[in-house]
Amino acid sequence: MKKIKFLFVLLATLVWLPAGAQSVPELPIDKDVRIGKLPNGLTYYIRHNALPENLASFYIAQKVGSVQEEESQRGLAHFLEHMCFNGTDNFPGDRLIKYCESIGVKFGHNLNAYTSTDETVYNIDDVPVTESNIDSCLLILHDWADGLTLDPKEIDKERGVIHEEWRMRSSASQRIFERNLPKIYPGSRYGLRFPIGLMSVIDNFKPEELRAYYEKWYRPDLQGIIVVGDIDVDLVETKIKEIFSPIKAQENPAKYETYPVPDNNVPIYIVDKDKEQQMTQILMFFKHDPMPDQLKKTLNYVAVKYLISMSEQMLNARLQELAQKPDCPFALAQAGDGNFIMSKTKDAYSLVVIPKPGQETAAVQVAMQEVERATRFGFTATELVRAREEFLSAEEKTYDNRDKQRNDFFVPQYVRHFLENDPIPSIEDSYQTYKMLVPQMPVEAVNQAFQQFTCSVDTNFVLLAMFPEKEGVTIPTSDDMKKAVEAAKKAELTPYVDNVKNEPLVPNLPEPKALPEAKDADFGYKVWNLDNGARVFFKQTDIDDSQVLFSASSFGGKNKTSDADIANVKAFDFVVNSCGVGNFTQTELQKKLAGKQASVNVTLGELSEQLSGESTPKDLRTLFELIHLRFQPAIDDNDAYNNIMNLVKASLENAEKNPMKAFNDSIMATIYKNQPRKAQLNRADLDKVTYEGIKKVYAERFASAGDFDFFFTGAFNPDSLKAFVAQYIATLPGVKNREQAVDLHIDPAKGKVDNHFRRTMETPQAIILQIWHGKQPWTVNDAQVVSAFGEILTQRYLKSIREDAGIAYSVGARAELERDVNDEYQLTIQCPVKPASLDSALLLMRQGIEDIAAKGVTAEELDKVKKYAEKALADNQKKNGYWDDVITEKVVWNKDSRTGCEAAIQGVTSDKIRAFAKKVLLKQGNCITISMLPANFSEEGMSGK
Repeated sequence: MKKIKFLFVLLATLVWLPAGAQSVPELPIDKDVRIGKLPNGLTYYIRHNALPENLASFYIAQKVGSVQEEESQRGLAHFLEHMCFNGTDNFPGDRLIKYCESIGVKFGHNLNAYTSTDETVYNIDDVPVTESNIDSCLLILHDWADGLTLDPKEIDKERGVIHEEWRMRSSASQRIFERNLPKIYPGSRYGLRFPIGLMSVIDNFKPEELRAYYEKWYRPDLQGIIVVGDIDVDLVETKIKEIFSPIKAQENPAKYETYPVPDNNVPIYIVDKDKEQQMTQILMFFKHDPMPDQLKKTLNYVAVKYLISMSEQMLNARLQELAQKPDCPFALAQAGDGNFIMSKTKDAYSLVVIPKPGQETAAVQVAMQEVERATRFGFTATELVRAREEFLSAEEKTYDNRDKQRNDFFVPQYVRHFLENDPIPSIEDSYQTYKMLVPQMPVEAVNQAFQQFTCSVDTNFVLLAMFPEKEGVTIPTSDDMKKAVEAAKKAELTPYVDNVKNEPLVPNLPEPKALPEAKDADFGYKVWNLDNGARVFFKQTDIDDSQVLFSASSFGGKNKTSDADIANVKAFDFVVNSCGVGNFTQTELQKKLAGKQASVNVTLGELSEQLSGESTPKDLRTLFELIHLRFQPAIDDNDAYNNIMNLVKASLENAEKNPMKAFNDSIMATIYKNQPRKAQLNRADLDKVTYEGIKKVYAERFASAGDFDFFFTGAFNPDSLKAFVAQYIATLPGVKNREQAVDLHIDPAKGKVDNHFRRTMETPQAIILQIWHGKQPWTVNDAQVVSAFGEILTQRYLKSIREDAGIAYSVGARAELERDVNDEYQLTIQCPVKPASLDSALLLMRQGIEDIAAKGVTAEELDKVKKYAEKALADNQKKNGYWDDVITEKVVWNKDSRTGCEAAIQGVTSDKIRAFAKKVLLKQGNCITISMLPANFSEEGMSGK
């Protein structure tokens, strides 16, 4: 508590408190959220919110997680979460999932849950608002709280699902992390309560043990109900009281405890390795106590969080700038403050470092020296000005759109208020508080706060280094890491010098060109046909008052580049977007854009080159400046280029040992018959990449704006948009003739193609990817038929492969008609599966398709997918991105996905889906199957476990 207490002493010396105030003011709670507590102890939060229109979200948060488990119960909290979908008093068997899907709520998407060490949270999102649906969703929350069936047969089926989830999540970093938890948390329960639990417990616990855990911990005094949406608050409150009040408070309930994380009086250094660890990661933590709950209600909490946020932002800017230098030993370093890994009873100021290969100890020392530099000398006033402007512009963006925030903006706040007592002021109160507070917080306050967190590595300091295990490579020891940290603390350092480039983004402002009269275009857009050949489509909306969405595209793309540039093309996007523009290096650009909510990114697609970005209405000019600069010659930003290449090299350091990298490589090689243009970026490619080569490709693809179509959607001022188009786009170079899309005819393999292979891996896993594809003319009607086919397949696979067979945790199918040079369909099925059951899964996958081809689908299945599609369409039309997509598709491909879409959804029938499966998918028979098994797998040796 000493560090937190010091911050309060510091804040008491500042001048932002009202004159004569005897105590720190409390933060007001947003008046638009109704909070209540039932006599049995259950807490509820209800808020009316009109976006998305006619939809609501229902949550129940439980103050219980894996840390409440006894040693013999490890994994039961997470197992119980799964069982909440496998039968309740009012929704026996699978009726809960079936009911939700019948109203357009999809399992795994809108219907889901998670378990952590300290909490379990369940959600039913985007529920269409009717009184019946409100009743039913509250009844589901009631059953989760106090009405689980916990059928022993369902429990036994779910054991296999949990086991496959554990198998699927068993990555190299998770294995390192989990086996070192007792060292990271010495003397703390957190060191032995990883949420997935022990498979020995999962496979063998008795059903009555799970029932006892449920009865002990799922109780109203530890539960919070959150309902946010287009609802009547009074009505929902009445229903909550009716439905949840009968749940009885426990007599003599088990004591609810939080579990401390003791201070460590000596630093903890841990170095570990794994054969499948893809790159080296070094994590350093300065542990400190979290803010006490009683103080989170006050302005002190806001002030402390602001001070920490400013230090994070300024330190990260320094680390990013340092990483750009060619002699820097790390490719990436990033700081942040929050929970100490997975414990709510201890926080930590953390530093994550990705070293360049072979420079691990140097990377630790240099990164820590930058922390030490800021600790000794502090941050500068000019750095704080930039960080403050960035912070306030983000707050202003939220404030400007305060009346049009969606449900998912509010729900997480109420969950955190219930679970951790985080404040929930209104957007207006929050914005006004920061406007008052921020100008009164000098850089000295930030520096003193930062020093309290990072001044010592002698106590409460933890370092965890995760290395790839490679034959013949010696990794540093924990003593080596300790020496590097101590050397940083003792290093001779000088204060940071803040170099800022003070010149306009566009130094030579072009004279604006006259624009022609705007003409009407599709979907309420208008278009300017510019003299340079470019076309500018624009649609003013009132969807989001803080957003202007932008995109642009031109035919060409990767298919217009030579074979000699294949490696450069693979690296193109991440290199170009990591370097500066105009006369500004990446470091200079970040400083220049501080406080500006505007960005433009570059993408080189197969058939086209594209720009995308967005801004606030206030920063529209900056957006146009960035667009203009994207059509200027690429800058020589060698430091940024070298930095991003070093980061990619580090990420590929041990990629060949990662089974999933091998699987992904096999996917592309099998589908496209080892075509080099389709292969994923690998370590060998990096040796062929050159900055000059990438700049050459950039010059070829972005030399002219004349064959680009530009799209603007959002809350812009039409007069401002017109002025900026005239100045920044109409003045760009033009073309005589527009390029056309080039088809290189690199098509997926036809017929039945199988690639089943084995791979050495630390945790035996298996995975299947199956792709069906072929030619199919695109129409809005057929697009809905194909999509519905994929949705129904997913439902069937979840039932047959996950729930009934218990041989997979996740399985899904996605089918779509693609609008391209050649219209085609693609069905993709992915299934991580129990190794011993791979053949069974393949059989069930095939059976699912053949059953639909033979019998069609049920009315119930069809109704579910239609409900979801209708709901999604109605909601999507309230997003600028939807309109950007439909206008782009119409202009680029002459495909109208908007007109008649509602009728197309309603027009989907069982016969149409059956006909597609039988007469298109199975008849064409283009099926590519890739599967991976562990090299040492044998059914006898593994017994499927």
